[in-house]
Amino acid sequence: MATNRLTGNSPFNVGVSGHRDLNPDDARLLRGVVTEFLSQLKSQLPDTAVRIIVGMAEGADLLVAGIALDLGLQVEAVLPMALDQYSQDFDPQNLALLRNLLARPGVHRTELSPGHPAEAHAGAGAQRDALYENLTHALIRRSSLMLALWDGNASRLRGGTADTVLRYLAVRTDGAHEDIAISFVQAGADMDAADRLVYWVPVSRVSAAPAAPAAAPCYLRGVGDNALEMQREMPAAMRQQLSALNHYNREYEQLRDAGRLGTLDSMLAALPTDTPLGEDLMLADIDQQYGKADSLAVYYQRRSDRLFILFGIMTFMMAATLLVYEHISESRVVLFGYMLILLSSLSVYYVLRGQHWFAKHLTYRAIAETMRAKFFLRLAGIDHRVDAAEVLGLWGIDRFRGFSWISYVLKGVEVPDVHAGVPHDIHAWRSRCVEQTWIDSQYRYFTVKVAKLERSARRIKYLARTVFVVILLVMASLILFGEHIPEDVGIGIRSHSLLTFLMEILAVLLGAWKLHQDKMATRELLWQYRNQLVHFTRARRKLACITSQRRRNDVLVELGKDSLMESYLWTIHRYHREHEPPTS
Repeated sequence: MATNRLTGNSPFNVGVSGHRDLNPDDARLLRGVVTEFLSQLKSQLPDTAVRIIVGMAEGADLLVAGIALDLGLQVEAVLPMALDQYSQDFDPQNLALLRNLLARPGVHRTELSPGHPAEAHAGAGAQRDALYENLTHALIRRSSLMLALWDGNASRLRGGTADTVLRYLAVRTDGAHEDIAISFVQAGADMDAADRLVYWVPVSRVSAAPAAPAAAPCYLRGVGDNALEMQREMPAAMRQQLSALNHYNREYEQLRDAGRLGTLDSMLAALPTDTPLGEDLMLADIDQQYGKADSLAVYYQRRSDRLFILFGIMTFMMAATLLVYEHISESRVVLFGYMLILLSSLSVYYVLRGQHWFAKHLTYRAIAETMRAKFFLRLAGIDHRVDAAEVLGLWGIDRFRGFSWISYVLKGVEVPDVHAGVPHDIHAWRSRCVEQTWIDSQYRYFTVKVAKLERSARRIKYLARTVFVVILLVMASLILFGEHIPEDVGIGIRSHSLLTFLMEILAVLLGAWKLHQDKMATRELLWQYRNQLVHFTRARRKLACITSQRRRNDVLVELGKDSLMESYLWTIHRYHREHEPPTS
C-alpha cells in the first residue's frame, strides 16, 4: 500500500462488508454499481487517498478489492486470522484469487490478533465466529463510510454482513444478536452526515431468503431499533465534508511545496532514540498528521492574529479621528480620513472573510491536539480506550461549520489491530517514555505559558488602572483649576478641548485593546492552560505513587480524555467569540 507518510495525505477510509454467496448472475451488474460508486467517490476526492478496508472473504470482499485496485485505490486487506488459517474458508479458485490480490501493488495486509485468549485456538463454530466478530469491530472503528453488498435481511451470525451493517448503524449492540424485522423507509429530509452512513448495494444470494426490496443502491442511516432510512443521492452535508477534507489535503500540499510552512514539528523525533517502536503502531502516520495540522494551524493563526490586530488599529484610528474632529479641528480633511479608514476596513473585511483563516486555525489546532494525545496513548498501547471522535461528539464540535470532517482524519490513523500482543517489558518501557516525553514536557510547557499569560494579564490590569488614574486626574484638574488653565495652548487649540481629548483617547485605547483581547479569547486561553497544568500535575503526582501498570494506564487514559476536553472547550470558546452576534 502506498504510504501516506511520504505526502502527509489524510486518507478517506471506506469499510467493506458483503456476502460470500453472491448470485453469479448478478456479477456484471454488481461490478458496474461498485465501480460507479468508487469512481464517484474518487472524483469528489481528487487530492485525497481513498483507502478501502476489506476482510478479503470470498464473494463481495474479493469483488470490491479487485475493482478498487483496478481504479488505482489503496486496499488494506484486514484478515480476521493468519492467512494459513484463513485459507481453510476458501475453495481453490477463490483462494488463488485471494493470493493474487494480496500480491498486487497497492495492497497492505494486516492479520488481526484474537481479541480473547480463547480465540487463539479458533476452529469451527463459536470460536471462529468470534474472529470474524473481531474483524467487524475493526471495520466499524476505522471506517468513515461503509460499503455493504447486503441482502437486507437480519441474521444472528456474529461478524456476518448483517451484523456488521446493523452495528455500524447503531441498530444492534455488541451483546445483542436477536433476529429483528428490519423496516426500510424513505428519508423525509436530507440525511445528517454526522451520523454513520452505509452505502447499500442490494444483492441476492445463492441459498438464502429473497433480498429486502430496494429500487436501487442507496445510503442508509439508522433511526431506531429496527428502522433504516434510505436516500438515493449522497447527503449534501457529506458532500461538503468530503470537499473540506480534500481542500485540507490540497491546501497542505500547495503550501508545503511553496515553502510557506517551514519545518514540521515532530513528536517522534522527541522520543529517546532507544524507544522500542514498531510499524504496527502507525506512530509515523500520526506524527505526520500532527505535524501537518500543527503547521497549518500556526500558519493561519499568524494570519488571523494579524487581521485582528489590523482591525484593532483601525477601530482605534476611527475613534481617534472622531475625537480629533470633535475636540481639536472640525476640518473636512479629518472627516475624509475617517471615511477612508472606514471604507478600507470594510474592503479588507469583505475581501478576506471568504478565506476563513480563523476557522481554519481552530479546526487544524483541534486536529493537532487530538493527534498529540493519540500519539502518546498509542505509544502506551491504550489509545483505543479514548475515543476522540466520541469526545468531539459530546461537545458538539463535530456539528460546527467547518469541523464536521475532522472524524475522517481521525479514522485515517486508527490502528488496525488493537489486540496485538506486546511483551510486558517493552510495554512498560513505552509507558515510561510516554510519562517522560508527554507528561513532563507538557507540564513544563503549560507552566511557562501560564506564567507568561498571567504576566500579560497583570500588565493589562496595570494599564487599565493607569488610564483610570489619568482620567481622574484630568477630570479633577478641570474641576479644580478649570478657570486657571490657559484658554489656548499656543497652537490654536483650546486647553479644555486638549485635556478632554487626552482623557477620551486613553479610554479609547484601553477599549480597543480590551476588544482585541476579547476577540483573541486570551482569558479563555489562560483558563485552558491553567486547567491543563492541573491535569498534568495531578497525573505526575498519581504516577509517582502507583506501581501497577494497569492503574498507570488508567491514569494515562484519564489524562488523555481531560486534555482533549480542555482543548475542545477552548475551541468552543474561540469559535463562539468569532461567531457571536455583532455588537456596536
